[in-house]
Amino acid sequence: MDHPPLILASSSPRRRELLVEAGYEFEVVAPNQDLECGLCSDDGPAGLVTELAYRKAETVRRELLGAPSPDPSPGPRVIVAADTVAECDGSILGKPRDEDDARTMLRQLRGRQHRVMTGVCVWPLDQSEPRVGVAVTRLRMDDLSEAQIDEYVASGQWAGKAGGFGYQDRLGWIHIEVGSESNVVGLPLELLKEMLASLAGPG
Repeated sequence: MDHPPLILASSSPRRRELLVEAGYEFEVVAPNQDLECGLCSDDGPAGLVTELAYRKAETVRRELLGAPSPDPSPGPRVIVAADTVAECDGSILGKPRDEDDARTMLRQLRGRQHRVMTGVCVWPLDQSEPRVGVAVTRLRMDDLSEAQIDEYVASGQWAGKAGGFGYQDRLGWIHIEVGSESNVVGLPLELLKEMLASLAGPG
């Protein structure tokens, strides 16, 4: 990879797995989870995820620049932060609070088309300004029965996943119509690659 080592500003195991599978060199510095509490955006779901990605990167950047490095010459590094939500008819669906919330989200999505959006912030430690982008994937969920919903909710696989489901769980009832599969999992690798490549260019 022709770019500096990455700092993943996320505690998500799925984002870590995606970076590993794509061959990136990185370390993890997770931001405070409270960043996601109580934030809303007048710019809709795309504005929300880009704002949260920016905040995560900014928090980790502040922490790293304020702390003495154990390596006297760590070289340039790039922070990567992301936030993902599902959106259906204007309703933003983040991570379910509990089983009831997951069940409500799945009922809202079943038999319908919806979108998954991920905001990505790429911020070199040696630069004052980040790059921020958003990826959108359109999906359709089968018209699930109550028994199917109950079975998935009981499995606990919904926990920590926007919209109450994980595409990576290979469920068979989530279908991508347009867009990136890795975006639905939580980190659009195609967009990330473009943003990292842009670091070498102007702007």
